[in-house]
Amino acid sequence: MKIAVVGTGALGSLFAGYLSRSAEDVSAVDIKPEIISAIRRSGVKIQEVEGEEISIPLRATLRPEEVGEVDLIIFLPKSGQTREAALSAGCLLGKDTVALTLQNGLGNPETIERILGEKRVLAGMTNQGSTLLGPGHILHGGRGETVIGEMRGGRSERAEKIAAVFSRAGFPTHVSSEIWNDVWGKLLVNVGINALTAITRLRNGVLLEHSEGRQILRRAVEEAALVAQRKGIRLPYTDPVGKVEDVCRASKLNFSSMLQDVLNRRETEVDFINGAVVREGEKLGVETPVNWMLTTLVKTLEKTYDQRAEQK
Repeated sequence: MKIAVVGTGALGSLFAGYLSRSAEDVSAVDIKPEIISAIRRSGVKIQEVEGEEISIPLRATLRPEEVGEVDLIIFLPKSGQTREAALSAGCLLGKDTVALTLQNGLGNPETIERILGEKRVLAGMTNQGSTLLGPGHILHGGRGETVIGEMRGGRSERAEKIAAVFSRAGFPTHVSSEIWNDVWGKLLVNVGINALTAITRLRNGVLLEHSEGRQILRRAVEEAALVAQRKGIRLPYTDPVGKVEDVCRASKLNFSSMLQDVLNRRETEVDFINGAVVREGEKLGVETPVNWMLTTLVKTLEKTYDQRAEQK
């Protein structure tokens, strides 16, 4: 399968690397010259959680038009860059090209669909864990299931084919006939962990060591679960707070992606995670004060990176 991975940060590099190693025809596309230069020079370098580091040769370009038409476009840029990424990907489209997003948060599939066309886009989520160590250099810190599906429900041959390609590459993947249940299931995990770790600068597991942090996590997740319920979402677990706490324990040493963004003074995806819960709650008449506060605090951090008080 000819594949273009658009956005080669932590997850994009992981998927591009393993899919290429699995003998798929993969090209990495990014807007950052330092990433493309690093991948061209040394391939994608992946530090496995078991300790082995591998380097996988991979084509990489700043210019998607150099790739030509592909069978599959995997979108993994930061959510704030989705519109620009989709606009740049038009030159990758052939008659039957499929676009798949595995990005965090809400709103990305709809944005891509508005630009590339309604019948081209699949939605999905992944529990693979990846930390960016440097351009084209990642730590594969956790393995988990990937789920993909048609945006309007049901199963399809194209989704099954992509799931098989992913599974062969080492990403266990299944097709959901109700993908939004799975997307919201992942969203609630991010709602409970990401913003809170970004604000406190704590590893995931430390959130559970203090009652104050656990209370904030619980209230944020309970708000999001109520919004999901009002939307008619059937979450893939029965105890949302328990699920998020289990993820904290399983990833106790991890720095969340949003904490990594804050530590590196980058724009975060909070508007697409906690902020999305606030917006959906407003539509449904559900109050979400904890998620509003978490969103506002993270956005304040983003706007004041250069004004942080430093202890002398």
